[in-house]
Parts: sequence; structure tokens; C-alpha cells
Amino acid sequence: MKQTNFSLFSSSRVFTTLLGTALLAMAACSGSDDVVVCPPVSAPEEGARVFVQTDDNKQIVDARFNGVRAICTAQNDGTIKVEIKAGLKLTRNLKQNVSADIVAIPLMSAILDANDVVISNEVFGYRNGFDKGVAKLYPVAEMDFEVPVGGRIVLSLRPNH
Repeated sequence: MKQTNFSLFSSSRVFTTLLGTALLAMAACSGSDDVVVCPPVSAPEEGARVFVQTDDNKQIVDARFNGVRAICTAQNDGTIKVEIKAGLKLTRNLKQNVSADIVAIPLMSAILDANDVVISNEVFGYRNGFDKGVAKLYPVAEMDFEVPVGGRIVLSLRPNH
């Protein structure tokens, strides 16, 4: 699976401005007295954008990453606590349906050690509601990870149909 840094997988140009700013913030992670540099965060090119269906009307929603921020702190056990806020852009076509509906955005993550060995992975989701007549949403999904020093995080959106 081809891995691309968040700052590079913007072939659709969704990430250029917002993500560049977010990555600068990530590189300068801050926290309490245990300030540390954040580990790299990457995503497979195929996982930067997915199409998912709403719960009730089965309407297609275009879901994309829309920036990422992180705060990183050193832990007593030698790991780095990474608190990520991942911006999403959710778009639906109001010509198909204008009704209120809920959409679940499935995500997955992997934590790799300094030798690129997967030490943990997780599948989780983020739910958001569209009000009647709303075509676009910009929610922020929050997630926490424990990463070994020298490790990295891989995040991906995944389709639900």
C-alpha cells in the first residue's frame, strides 16, 4: 500500500493550504512541561477520500481529510501521547435529497514502531448529522494515540459500502 505524507497526497488539492498550516502546528507540538516533537502522521493515498452512505436515505457523501493538528507529550513509560484533531470535509448532493440524515465515517489507524513494524491497529468511526438543506459539513474528529519514540501513525478513511 503506497503511503504518502499528509502534505503530499493532495492530488485533489483539498489539503494544500489548510493542511500545510496544520502540519506546521503539528511539527511544533506543545503540551505541559514534557513538550516533544510529534511523530510523523501519514495516510495511504487511497484513504484520503472515500464515499460513504447516510443511514436513512442511503445518500452518497464524499468524505475527505481536511487538515490535522496534534499536541504531543512525553509519557512516563517512554511513549509519546499524541492527541489528534483531524478535520473532515463531508459533502452531499442536495439535488438527490435535502432531508436531515446521519453519516458514519469509518476510520482506521495503525501505530508503527521505529522499524515500521505495526504494533497496534484500530478501526473506529465518527458520526455526524446533516441538517435539512445542508450540503457541506466541516467536523473535527478527535483521537488519541500512544506512540513509541521513533514510531509513526498511519490514518485512513475507509468506505462503508
